Amino acid sequence: MKKITSILFAAFLFLNFSLRSETILLKSGEKWEGKILAQDKDSVTIKLVDGNTKVFSKSVILKVSFGRATESAILKKESEIAEKEKKIKEEKELAEKQKQENEKFKVKEGKQKNREEQLSNAKRHYLEGALGFGSGESQSELRPFFQSIQYAGLLFSSGGQAELQFNPYKSKNQSGTTRLFYAWNRFTFEIRGMEAKGNFDVSGFQTLSYGGGDGSSTSSSDKTANVLLGSGETKFQKVSTRFGFTPYPHPVLDFQIVGGVERIWTKTIQEVDSVGGMTATGVNPNRVSYRETNNPLKGYSIGIGYEWKFLERFTLQGQILHLDMQGPSSFRSNEFRLDASPFRYNQYGLDYQWKSTGTEVNVKFSTKIKGDFSLFIEASNMTLNNKLKSGYITENEGGGNSDPSQILLKIYGPQILIPIFYDSKTILSYVQVGANYRFNF
Repeated sequence: MKKITSILFAAFLFLNFSLRSETILLKSGEKWEGKILAQDKDSVTIKLVDGNTKVFSKSVILKVSFGRATESAILKKESEIAEKEKKIKEEKELAEKQKQENEKFKVKEGKQKNREEQLSNAKRHYLEGALGFGSGESQSELRPFFQSIQYAGLLFSSGGQAELQFNPYKSKNQSGTTRLFYAWNRFTFEIRGMEAKGNFDVSGFQTLSYGGGDGSSTSSSDKTANVLLGSGETKFQKVSTRFGFTPYPHPVLDFQIVGGVERIWTKTIQEVDSVGGMTATGVNPNRVSYRETNNPLKGYSIGIGYEWKFLERFTLQGQILHLDMQGPSSFRSNEFRLDASPFRYNQYGLDYQWKSTGTEVNVKFSTKIKGDFSLFIEASNMTLNNKLKSGYITENEGGGNSDPSQILLKIYGPQILIPIFYDSKTILSYVQVGANYRFNF
């Protein structure tokens, strides 16, 4: 019986060893945990958890627990530790994320508060009136156009006249501008009217050709040159109605989209004396001409406007606009020739249509003087390039026209000759000083 018990105990130990038992329970009730290092028929050697090695006699051993149970407990403990660390890490990450979100929210809230303050400061509701005076230059007369027709007349016929004026196309002017400007938060409405007047002296020479106009080979032919003397005056009127919208209101720097309706009226009046000696055939070439050019244009403008306020009392405003306009023009000449007694009257004219495109740039600097009263200086420049669309020539209005050369000009002149000879511009520039007064609501 004792032999059988020993064999079973040895088999039990062998089985436990093969399964890597790690816990030994003694008959006294003590429990030792570790790793079994060796065994023989009388004892078992185990390495404890604290690193010490201990030898137990098989006679005192009650039970050996398999390693997998202890391993399961350790794994479970390690799993609990890992889960706890993971939970701590997640809590830290959540706290960090929440902290970042709070910071973002504070930044967003600060921006929103700042924007609300900007919108509050950018609110406006006022009506402003301005009046300014100054000087500049303008070009509105169509003398190059008329001159090209004169040259064309000499090309088509031996009878005709042509002239060359030395005075520049641009003339000095004195100008005045009135302006009403209504602002209501993002929206603005402006009515601007200006007038510029100028005087200039006419000088140059005129070539005249007589004879051959009727096609007769027996007709006499004579040419002469006269000196041109005289004076002229120009008048330039412009009315603008513009609307503005601010996409992003700001109390300091305001940008607007601007568009509106534009009207321009230009007028040039000349009194020209053509003076020269008697021709070889006894023709008196002296004559006096009264000429008037009118050119009304209408169209639209679109562009941007800006207003910059700085140092509390200064403001810089301006507009950059594209203009697209069109309209008719007319030239009329009433000529009194002195080659007959008492005189001979001749009237002729030109009528045509223009397409005009260009730019207008305004810059205005204002400074507050007291309360809502301020002074300003403003500079403006407008340049329109005029393109001829259609036109015709009239000669001896009311008295008929029998000159074949003028009939040919009427048909072919505007289509062929005028685009070659003529490049027209309408220009207005000025610098003005004045005063603003604002009515706040």
